[in-house]
Amino acid sequence: MRIAIIGGGMTGLSAAYELTGKGHSVMLFEKNAVLGGLAAGFKEANWSWPLEQSYHHWFTNDRAMLTLLRDIGLSEKIILKRPVTATLWHDLPYQLDSGRHLLLFPALSPVDKVRTALLLGLLKLNPFWQPLESLSAQSLIRIVGGNEAWRVIWEPLLQGKFGGYSNLVAASWFWARIHKRTSRLMYLSGGFQTLINTLERRIQSSGGVISANCVVTKVFPEKRSGSFILTTNRNGRHTADRILLTVPTAIAARLLPLSYPTPIPHLHAVTLVLETKQPIMRRTYWLNITDRSYPFLAVVAHTNFIDKRHYGNHHITYVGNYLPQDHPLLSVSAQQLFRAYVPSLKRLTPRFSETSVVSMHRFIGYAAQPVHELHYSRRAPTLATPIPGIFLANLDSIYPWDRGTNYAVELGKNAARAIDAAR
Repeated sequence: MRIAIIGGGMTGLSAAYELTGKGHSVMLFEKNAVLGGLAAGFKEANWSWPLEQSYHHWFTNDRAMLTLLRDIGLSEKIILKRPVTATLWHDLPYQLDSGRHLLLFPALSPVDKVRTALLLGLLKLNPFWQPLESLSAQSLIRIVGGNEAWRVIWEPLLQGKFGGYSNLVAASWFWARIHKRTSRLMYLSGGFQTLINTLERRIQSSGGVISANCVVTKVFPEKRSGSFILTTNRNGRHTADRILLTVPTAIAARLLPLSYPTPIPHLHAVTLVLETKQPIMRRTYWLNITDRSYPFLAVVAHTNFIDKRHYGNHHITYVGNYLPQDHPLLSVSAQQLFRAYVPSLKRLTPRFSETSVVSMHRFIGYAAQPVHELHYSRRAPTLATPIPGIFLANLDSIYPWDRGTNYAVELGKNAARAIDAAR
C-alpha cells in the first residue's frame, strides 16, 4: 500500500519504520526542517553531541523504546545512571526520590510522611488505573496522603503544570506518573538525535521517502479510486491509499472534516535552554518547583546527568514551564524569557551570574500537554477516524500515560499494525 504519514515525531518515525519493514510504500511529511518532534535536537559549534530541545530521558521499564533500540542496534549506546531528583521548599532543594529521603524531609510531620509513603506505595503496586478515572487527583491525594502533603508538595506542582485545570485532573493521570517512575534513568550516547538519525536511515533504506520542511495543506478523497490526495506547500500533489496523522488533533481537524464532540484542552510546553560556564545547580538533576511565586515549574540540569564534556565542557540547564494559549510568555524571545526568569534563578542560586551564560535557546512544544480530565479515555480520539483509511495517533491517544517518547513509539507501532491489517 501507499501510505502517507503526516508528522515526523517519534510516533510518525516509528510507524514509518514498521510499515517500510513490512514492504509498504511510505511517504513521511514533516513541517519542520528537522525530524523528531518534541525530541528534536540542535547543536552548538563547540558541542560534540546534539541536545534535545526539551529535557528527555527514559525509565528502565520503557519496554517499547528498549525493544526498538535493540531492533535497530542501539542497545549498546544506552547510558544508565541514577541522578538526583529534588523538590524545592523554602528556596532549598530537598532530595525526595527515596523512602529514606522522604523521612528526612522537614516540611511534613511523621504522620504525613507515613501517609505520603502509603500513597506512593499504593500507586506503585496497584496495576489498575481505570477505576481512578472517576476520581480527581486532588481527591485521591488528600484522602490517602493527607491535606498537608497536598498543600506542601502536590497542589503547587499540579497548579504549576495545569494551571486552572489542576483540580480537574484525573487520579489515573497521577497514578501513571508515580506507577511508571524508576530511580535509575536512561539516555543515549550521542543524544536522542542518534535514534532519530538511525530511524531516518532505516526508513529510507527500505524505500521510504521523507520530506522535511514540507507542510501538508489539504487532504481529500479521490472518489473514483478510493484513495486520497495530499497537497503540500511545495505545490506537491501525492496519492495515498492510507493516511496516518500524527499531528495534534486540532491540526488534523483542519486538514480533514473530522469533528470531535468533546475537545481536549491542551497546554503548551515552553523550555529555555541555558549553556553556562558555571553550574546553576551543583548536584541535582531534576528540581520540582513547589513555590508558585517562581515563574517556572522545573529546572533540569542535564549535565548533572550527562557529562559536560559533550557540550564544550559547559553546563546545560533546562528551565521548563507549561502555559495556556493566551499567556504572554509564549510570544517572547529567548532573551526576554531569560530576563523574566533571572530574578528567580538568582533566588534559586544566589551565585548565579548572567555573565556565565554562553548561549540560550527558547523552544515551544505547541499542544504538548493534553489535560487528562475525569473519564479521559472516553474522550480521547481513537486510532481509527470516522473516515475509513485515515488514522490518527498523537499525544491525545497516550493515556493514562503522560507523554514520552516510549509511548510515542508504542503508539506508532500500534498504528502501523492497524494500517497493515486494513490492507
